[in-house]
Amino acid sequence: MGRGFVRIPLAWLREFAPTDLPAEELAERMTHRGVKVEGILEPWAGLEGVIAVRVLEVRDHPDSDTLCVARIHDGTEEIELVVGVRNMAPGDIVPWARPGARVPVLDVPLASKPIRGVVSHGMLCAPDELAISQDHRGILILDDTWEPGTDVKRRLGLDEPVLDIEVEPNRPDFLSVVGVAREVAALTGVPLAEPDLAIEETDEFADSVATVRIEEPDACPRYLARVLRGVRPATSPLVAQARLTACGMRPIDAVVDATNYAMLELGQPLHGFDLARLTGPGIIVRDARAGERLTTLDDVERTLTDRDLLICDLDGPVALAGVMGGQTTEVTPDTTDVLLESASFTRGRVLLTARRLDLHSEASHRFERGVDPEGLERGAARGAALIAAWTGARVLAGVVSDGATPARRWVSVRPSRAARLLGYPVSADDARAVFDDLGMAHRDESEDALGVEVPGYRPDIEREVDLIEEIVRVQGYDRVGSTLPRAPHAGGVPEGYARVRRAKELFVRAGLREIRPAPFASRDDLDLFGDTDAVPIANPLRAEESWLRTRLTPGLLRAVARERDAGAARAGLFEVGTTFRLADPFTEHRKAGFALAGAADDGWDAPPRALDVLDAKGVLAAVLDGFGVDGWALGEPPAGPFHPGRAASVLVGGRSIGVLGEIHPRVARDLGIDGRVSVGVVGLGSVADAGAPFAYRDVPRFPPLRRDLAFALPEDVPAGDVAAAIRDAGGDLLEDVRVFDVFRGGGLPAGTKSLAFAIALRAPDRTLTDEEATPVIDAIVAAVEGRSGGTLRTVEG
Repeated sequence: MGRGFVRIPLAWLREFAPTDLPAEELAERMTHRGVKVEGILEPWAGLEGVIAVRVLEVRDHPDSDTLCVARIHDGTEEIELVVGVRNMAPGDIVPWARPGARVPVLDVPLASKPIRGVVSHGMLCAPDELAISQDHRGILILDDTWEPGTDVKRRLGLDEPVLDIEVEPNRPDFLSVVGVAREVAALTGVPLAEPDLAIEETDEFADSVATVRIEEPDACPRYLARVLRGVRPATSPLVAQARLTACGMRPIDAVVDATNYAMLELGQPLHGFDLARLTGPGIIVRDARAGERLTTLDDVERTLTDRDLLICDLDGPVALAGVMGGQTTEVTPDTTDVLLESASFTRGRVLLTARRLDLHSEASHRFERGVDPEGLERGAARGAALIAAWTGARVLAGVVSDGATPARRWVSVRPSRAARLLGYPVSADDARAVFDDLGMAHRDESEDALGVEVPGYRPDIEREVDLIEEIVRVQGYDRVGSTLPRAPHAGGVPEGYARVRRAKELFVRAGLREIRPAPFASRDDLDLFGDTDAVPIANPLRAEESWLRTRLTPGLLRAVARERDAGAARAGLFEVGTTFRLADPFTEHRKAGFALAGAADDGWDAPPRALDVLDAKGVLAAVLDGFGVDGWALGEPPAGPFHPGRAASVLVGGRSIGVLGEIHPRVARDLGIDGRVSVGVVGLGSVADAGAPFAYRDVPRFPPLRRDLAFALPEDVPAGDVAAAIRDAGGDLLEDVRVFDVFRGGGLPAGTKSLAFAIALRAPDRTLTDEEATPVIDAIVAAVEGRSGGTLRTVEG
């Protein structure tokens, strides 16, 4: 869940925190306090010189069938102008942009000019031309309280800027005007004003008209509704429309605008249902049934799962809880009675549905972050009061509700602990002053502990450290010094990270490039190795990848296929990542894997060839050598999609630490890979455990003594076993041993082969003589003949 943004008109903010600080200074102080103001917007900066005028006459244009001519009075004189629409009548009060005035939709000031032979002095304005709303259906008709000559911008409060605030996911209280005003009041010392929640109720009770039942209290702890009768079609006041537009919302009608206005003001999402279209009328909050359908307000039919939470009437779904309402109970111009919803839904359920359906709304944005469970009554009261004021509706007495409001939590904080964490003195009186500023009740629990009551609008406060954060936030982050910590901290990189870093460096040195696929697996990936112990994912990003991966190989092979499809002549890729296995509940294993495919790069004069398992063995050897692993060997072929004659287990001390091999050609073709592809995977922990500590020594001062030994050996003797025998017998003087030739035929008995080894002997303090080397060579020959059944063919050097 990422950060969000909210726009707060400064004039609206000042209604609840009446500070007279300039916008720039207020924004700077808010940002220092943790309310990050990203920018100061002026949506009405281009509105100047528009005043209210009275229409005296409207007549036809002498040279146009679509235009008309209006005669108006601005309080001092009469003016004539040409108008493109004709929804105004004599006696109406309308906004007039006089010559020289500016409106947001035009880049240049207005002027007097002839239009089809009639000189037009300025223009009459529609709502969108004043940036009040997006409505362009006709000229804006003002009410009778406007006097001709009144400045429209000043009367509507459009001369104040708008604060664009970045809201962290853990501070949902900043998603409302009152929430931000609460913080501004605390930092400026002005009193926090409360919104007007007074309602004149009828004698009829809401719970006698409708019912509410919650079947899933874990997903909806409380649901509350108000009932209004006698709603008349109307538009919301211009100030409200302008504020909604400035906040990024589109004014629609009085009922919808009232719910949105109250939500922006208090942070509590509301929704209005047409009471006559609710069966019962009653509300049931329940889980959806798999396959159940609902057409939402955006005219899209949604197919639901049993993890979606629904608002239903007695017949079926009418809304997606916390996300969006349904079409069947939408408030329309014909609506006369409204049921107003104010509910508390758990964050996870709303987030799950909104993401699954890719359906995000202002309501879901707030529910996903946490809505004040104590604010249901206030939100419903404010919304009902606005609807009543704007439509003439009557509010029924009381509410109809189900569920309960959770009790407030108390969290303890120790000033001494705060002082240790922050690095400067914090007394109990300092802590009390902070929580007094924030309006949080507190009590002394001991000599060095305060208990703080956490209000519902602060879901981010859960532990002592959260309260300590509030202390430093209110007192000022600049009080935190930049002194060195008293206790020395061990340097270096943690062992696990060091292993990962080392493995990546070794792969890069071997000429490979890193990939970082998502750690998920499809059924095909699991079937590749026949794995049955994969960990299922409850809410996968993609339906076809519904498990955590058990191996790195499938992801490497898919990456190779993409590289080859893109035309890459050679693909050498690696990944150091985590695999998962089902256990109690599951286990994690850090592994290092690589894949090779395509043409080998042996130089311009070398004959072309494909990368094969021997190249992969070279990469594996480089990695194991880099970790100091000595004496590793290749064992029996592993299970899986490998070529039966070109795969082996990787063994250290007789224990398998990984696999190496070519993928079977049929499997490679099925994956879309032409030609050979080799992979290697080892357990990173096993590799690190088998590695010896690095021993550093001086650069040799004396030359080595070299010998080439060729042995006739049985065909089934691995070269690695012979090399191991040479190392064991060579002792401290043996520096290096390498296979440089394999020979068959040419007089060798059937079933035998010749392996030639280049051996380097060196002493650290002298140049070895032939007399010193001879006993070592003799011991090596004896060891090979005794352990491998071979015979010495030649000695050179």
